[in-house]
Order: sequence, then structure tokens, then C-alpha cells
Amino acid sequence: MNFTNLQTLAIAALVVYFGMYLKKKISFIDRYNLPAPVIGGFIFALAVSVLKSYDFVELKFLKNYEESLMIAFFASIGYSASLRLLKEGGKLVLIFLALAVGGLLLQVGAGLGVAKVLGEHPLMGILTGPIALTGGPGTALAFAPLIEAKGVEGASIIGLTAAMGGILIGGLLGNPIATYLIRKHRLKDEVTSQNIKKSEELILKAYPGKDIIVTILALCFIMGIGTTLSSWINDLGVTLPVYIGSMVIAAIVRNIEDVKPIFRINPDWIEEIGGVALTLFIATAIMTLRLEELRHAALPLIMFLVTQALFVALVALGPSFRLTGKDYEASVISAGYVGFMMGTSANAMANMSSLVQKYGPSPKAFLVVPLVGSCFIDFINAAIITLFINLF
Repeated sequence: MNFTNLQTLAIAALVVYFGMYLKKKISFIDRYNLPAPVIGGFIFALAVSVLKSYDFVELKFLKNYEESLMIAFFASIGYSASLRLLKEGGKLVLIFLALAVGGLLLQVGAGLGVAKVLGEHPLMGILTGPIALTGGPGTALAFAPLIEAKGVEGASIIGLTAAMGGILIGGLLGNPIATYLIRKHRLKDEVTSQNIKKSEELILKAYPGKDIIVTILALCFIMGIGTTLSSWINDLGVTLPVYIGSMVIAAIVRNIEDVKPIFRINPDWIEEIGGVALTLFIATAIMTLRLEELRHAALPLIMFLVTQALFVALVALGPSFRLTGKDYEASVISAGYVGFMMGTSANAMANMSSLVQKYGPSPKAFLVVPLVGSCFIDFINAAIITLFINLF
């Protein structure tokens, strides 16, 4: 049975709705912030595999729009790389950014080390480290074709499974670490209303309301120029994901807009559009996966994830806590660090939200962690991943 592009898109939308329904009905899925398109997509892919294995029916999908959805998402990530916001966040943002970059390099080193011990391809370590963990499901699926071309079979399903495992571990590990720090050092919430007001003012400055139509038009412009840039760079012999050019152009446009608004783009709408694009991209990519490719990589995958979780936990307990102030807010930031270094920014926010509901507000953490975790680290991560793909 064959499906057209629009029919595939319609099925992807239903898969997302199904994932949302399961999140509402199953507390485990909601508690650990497992993405709806991933849950729905996995179940759909499993059903398709079963139908195929019993020779009942084979489903084939056209998905020519998949690349455009991926580019739209990563362009939205590039547009969030505002140097003005980085400056407004102060010294703590720079410190946390340095911690995140250090964590990325540690993930690369740990992944390469485990790959060597297990006799796996070096890029297996990159795939199950910075790509799947700090990058998340979207980055894993975006880079999978390049990793497969370099010799890692089943990179899509391996990367996606590593990303899912990382999300689970990040949700399970972040808050116990922060709770341990709070209790050990007898930390208390010392936030004043002035701190809260200042944090809110910074957030409001970052996201003024503007016209959605103008924003969509500007995003189309960014994607068009960006893909042209990627094509030029690839012609120079550099292996590069197609979305990198759009990330770069989006970041340039954002910082021009911060100085002198030309397009008057709304960062809020860019983020929302990017989120919709990512949701459909992930749903489409997962529901067409060949799950049988995973069985040969199960044991190595566990080894990679356990090693990475150990290093992230050590950084959260030590450098992250100490360098961000050794106070209550530092403990909340450490929980956020675990969340996005092992999973996604949504993980980080879920970890921190759970803590502040119990121990009190932490405005610095809610300013610093999203700013680094949802934009700057993704930009740097893409550059590091691309470097290592070209090295191997």
C-alpha cells in the first residue's frame, strides 16, 4: 500500500495526536516528558513491522517534505542564538555555556572511548553521545543519513533509541542529584521579589510580539538562502548537514534584527513554527523506521548510555554546582544541566519545575538554562558533530 506526501503528512499528524493521548492517559510517559511524536511514532512503526513480518501488508510512504521540516526547525534554533540575550544573561550564562561545551567535549571523548573498547565504529560513539543526547531525537534523525554513509548501519534507529534512553535517564537522574545537593549543603531559597521582577523583564525583552505572517515570510527567506549556503560549502568538499546553512543565516539575521529591526520577526513565533516542524519531522521519520535494525546494537547501546550518564552526573555534582554559585539556584541549575545534556530542553524545564514546586522559586535557573539549552548549545553541538563526521 502506497501513500502520497500529503497522506503521509496526515498519518504523521494522527501519530502525534495518538502520542498526546497516551501522554494524558499514562502517567509514566508524562512524568518523564517523553515526546508525543516519538511515542506515537514508535508504536506505529512497531505495528507496521508486525504487519510486514506476517506478510499481511507492506506500507510505503512518500515524504519529500521531510527535509524542509527539518530545515525549518534548525533555522528556528539558529534564530535563537542572540548575542544580546547572551550578554543580558550575564556572567552566569557564560559560565553555564562553558560547562555545557565542556560537557559536549566530554561526551565526545567518552563515546569514542567506549566505541574503541567495544570495537565499534568511532562514529557510533558520536551518535550515542552528543548527537542523540545533547542533540535529542531531532538531531539524531537529522545526522543519521551522514552517519550511515560513513559505515554505521541502522544509525537512525540506534540514534533515536539512544535519544529516548537519554530522555528517560535525564528525567530519572536530574532531580535526585539536585535533592542530594540541597540536603547535603542545607540550601534554602533566598530569592527576592526584585530578582523575580528582573528575570521577568529580561524574558519580556527577549520575546516581543510581532506579526506571524512577516515571521513566516522571513523564515522562508532564511531557509532559501541557508540551503544555498550549505550547497556552496558542500561543493568545497566539506560534509555538512543541509540545515547548517539555515542555522548560520538565521543567527546572522537574528543579531542584525537585535541591532536594527528590518523584518521585525517575532522570536516567539519562530520558536512555535520550529516546534511544529520538529514534531511532524520526528513523527514522519520514526513511523517509517525499520525497528529490526536495533536488535544487534542493544548491548553496546546500554554501555554507551551508562557511561555517558555517569559523566553527566559527575559534572552536575561537581563543576556545575560549584561554578554556578554553590547555592540553592546552583542545585536547580544542576538538575537542568542533567536534563538537557542527557535529553532535551523540555527535560531540563521539567526537572527544574518539579524542584521549585517543592523547594521554592529559582528565577536565575529559569533564565540561564533555557537560554543555553535551547539555542547556543545546539549551535555549538552541530559544529562539533560536523567536525568529527568529517574527521572520520
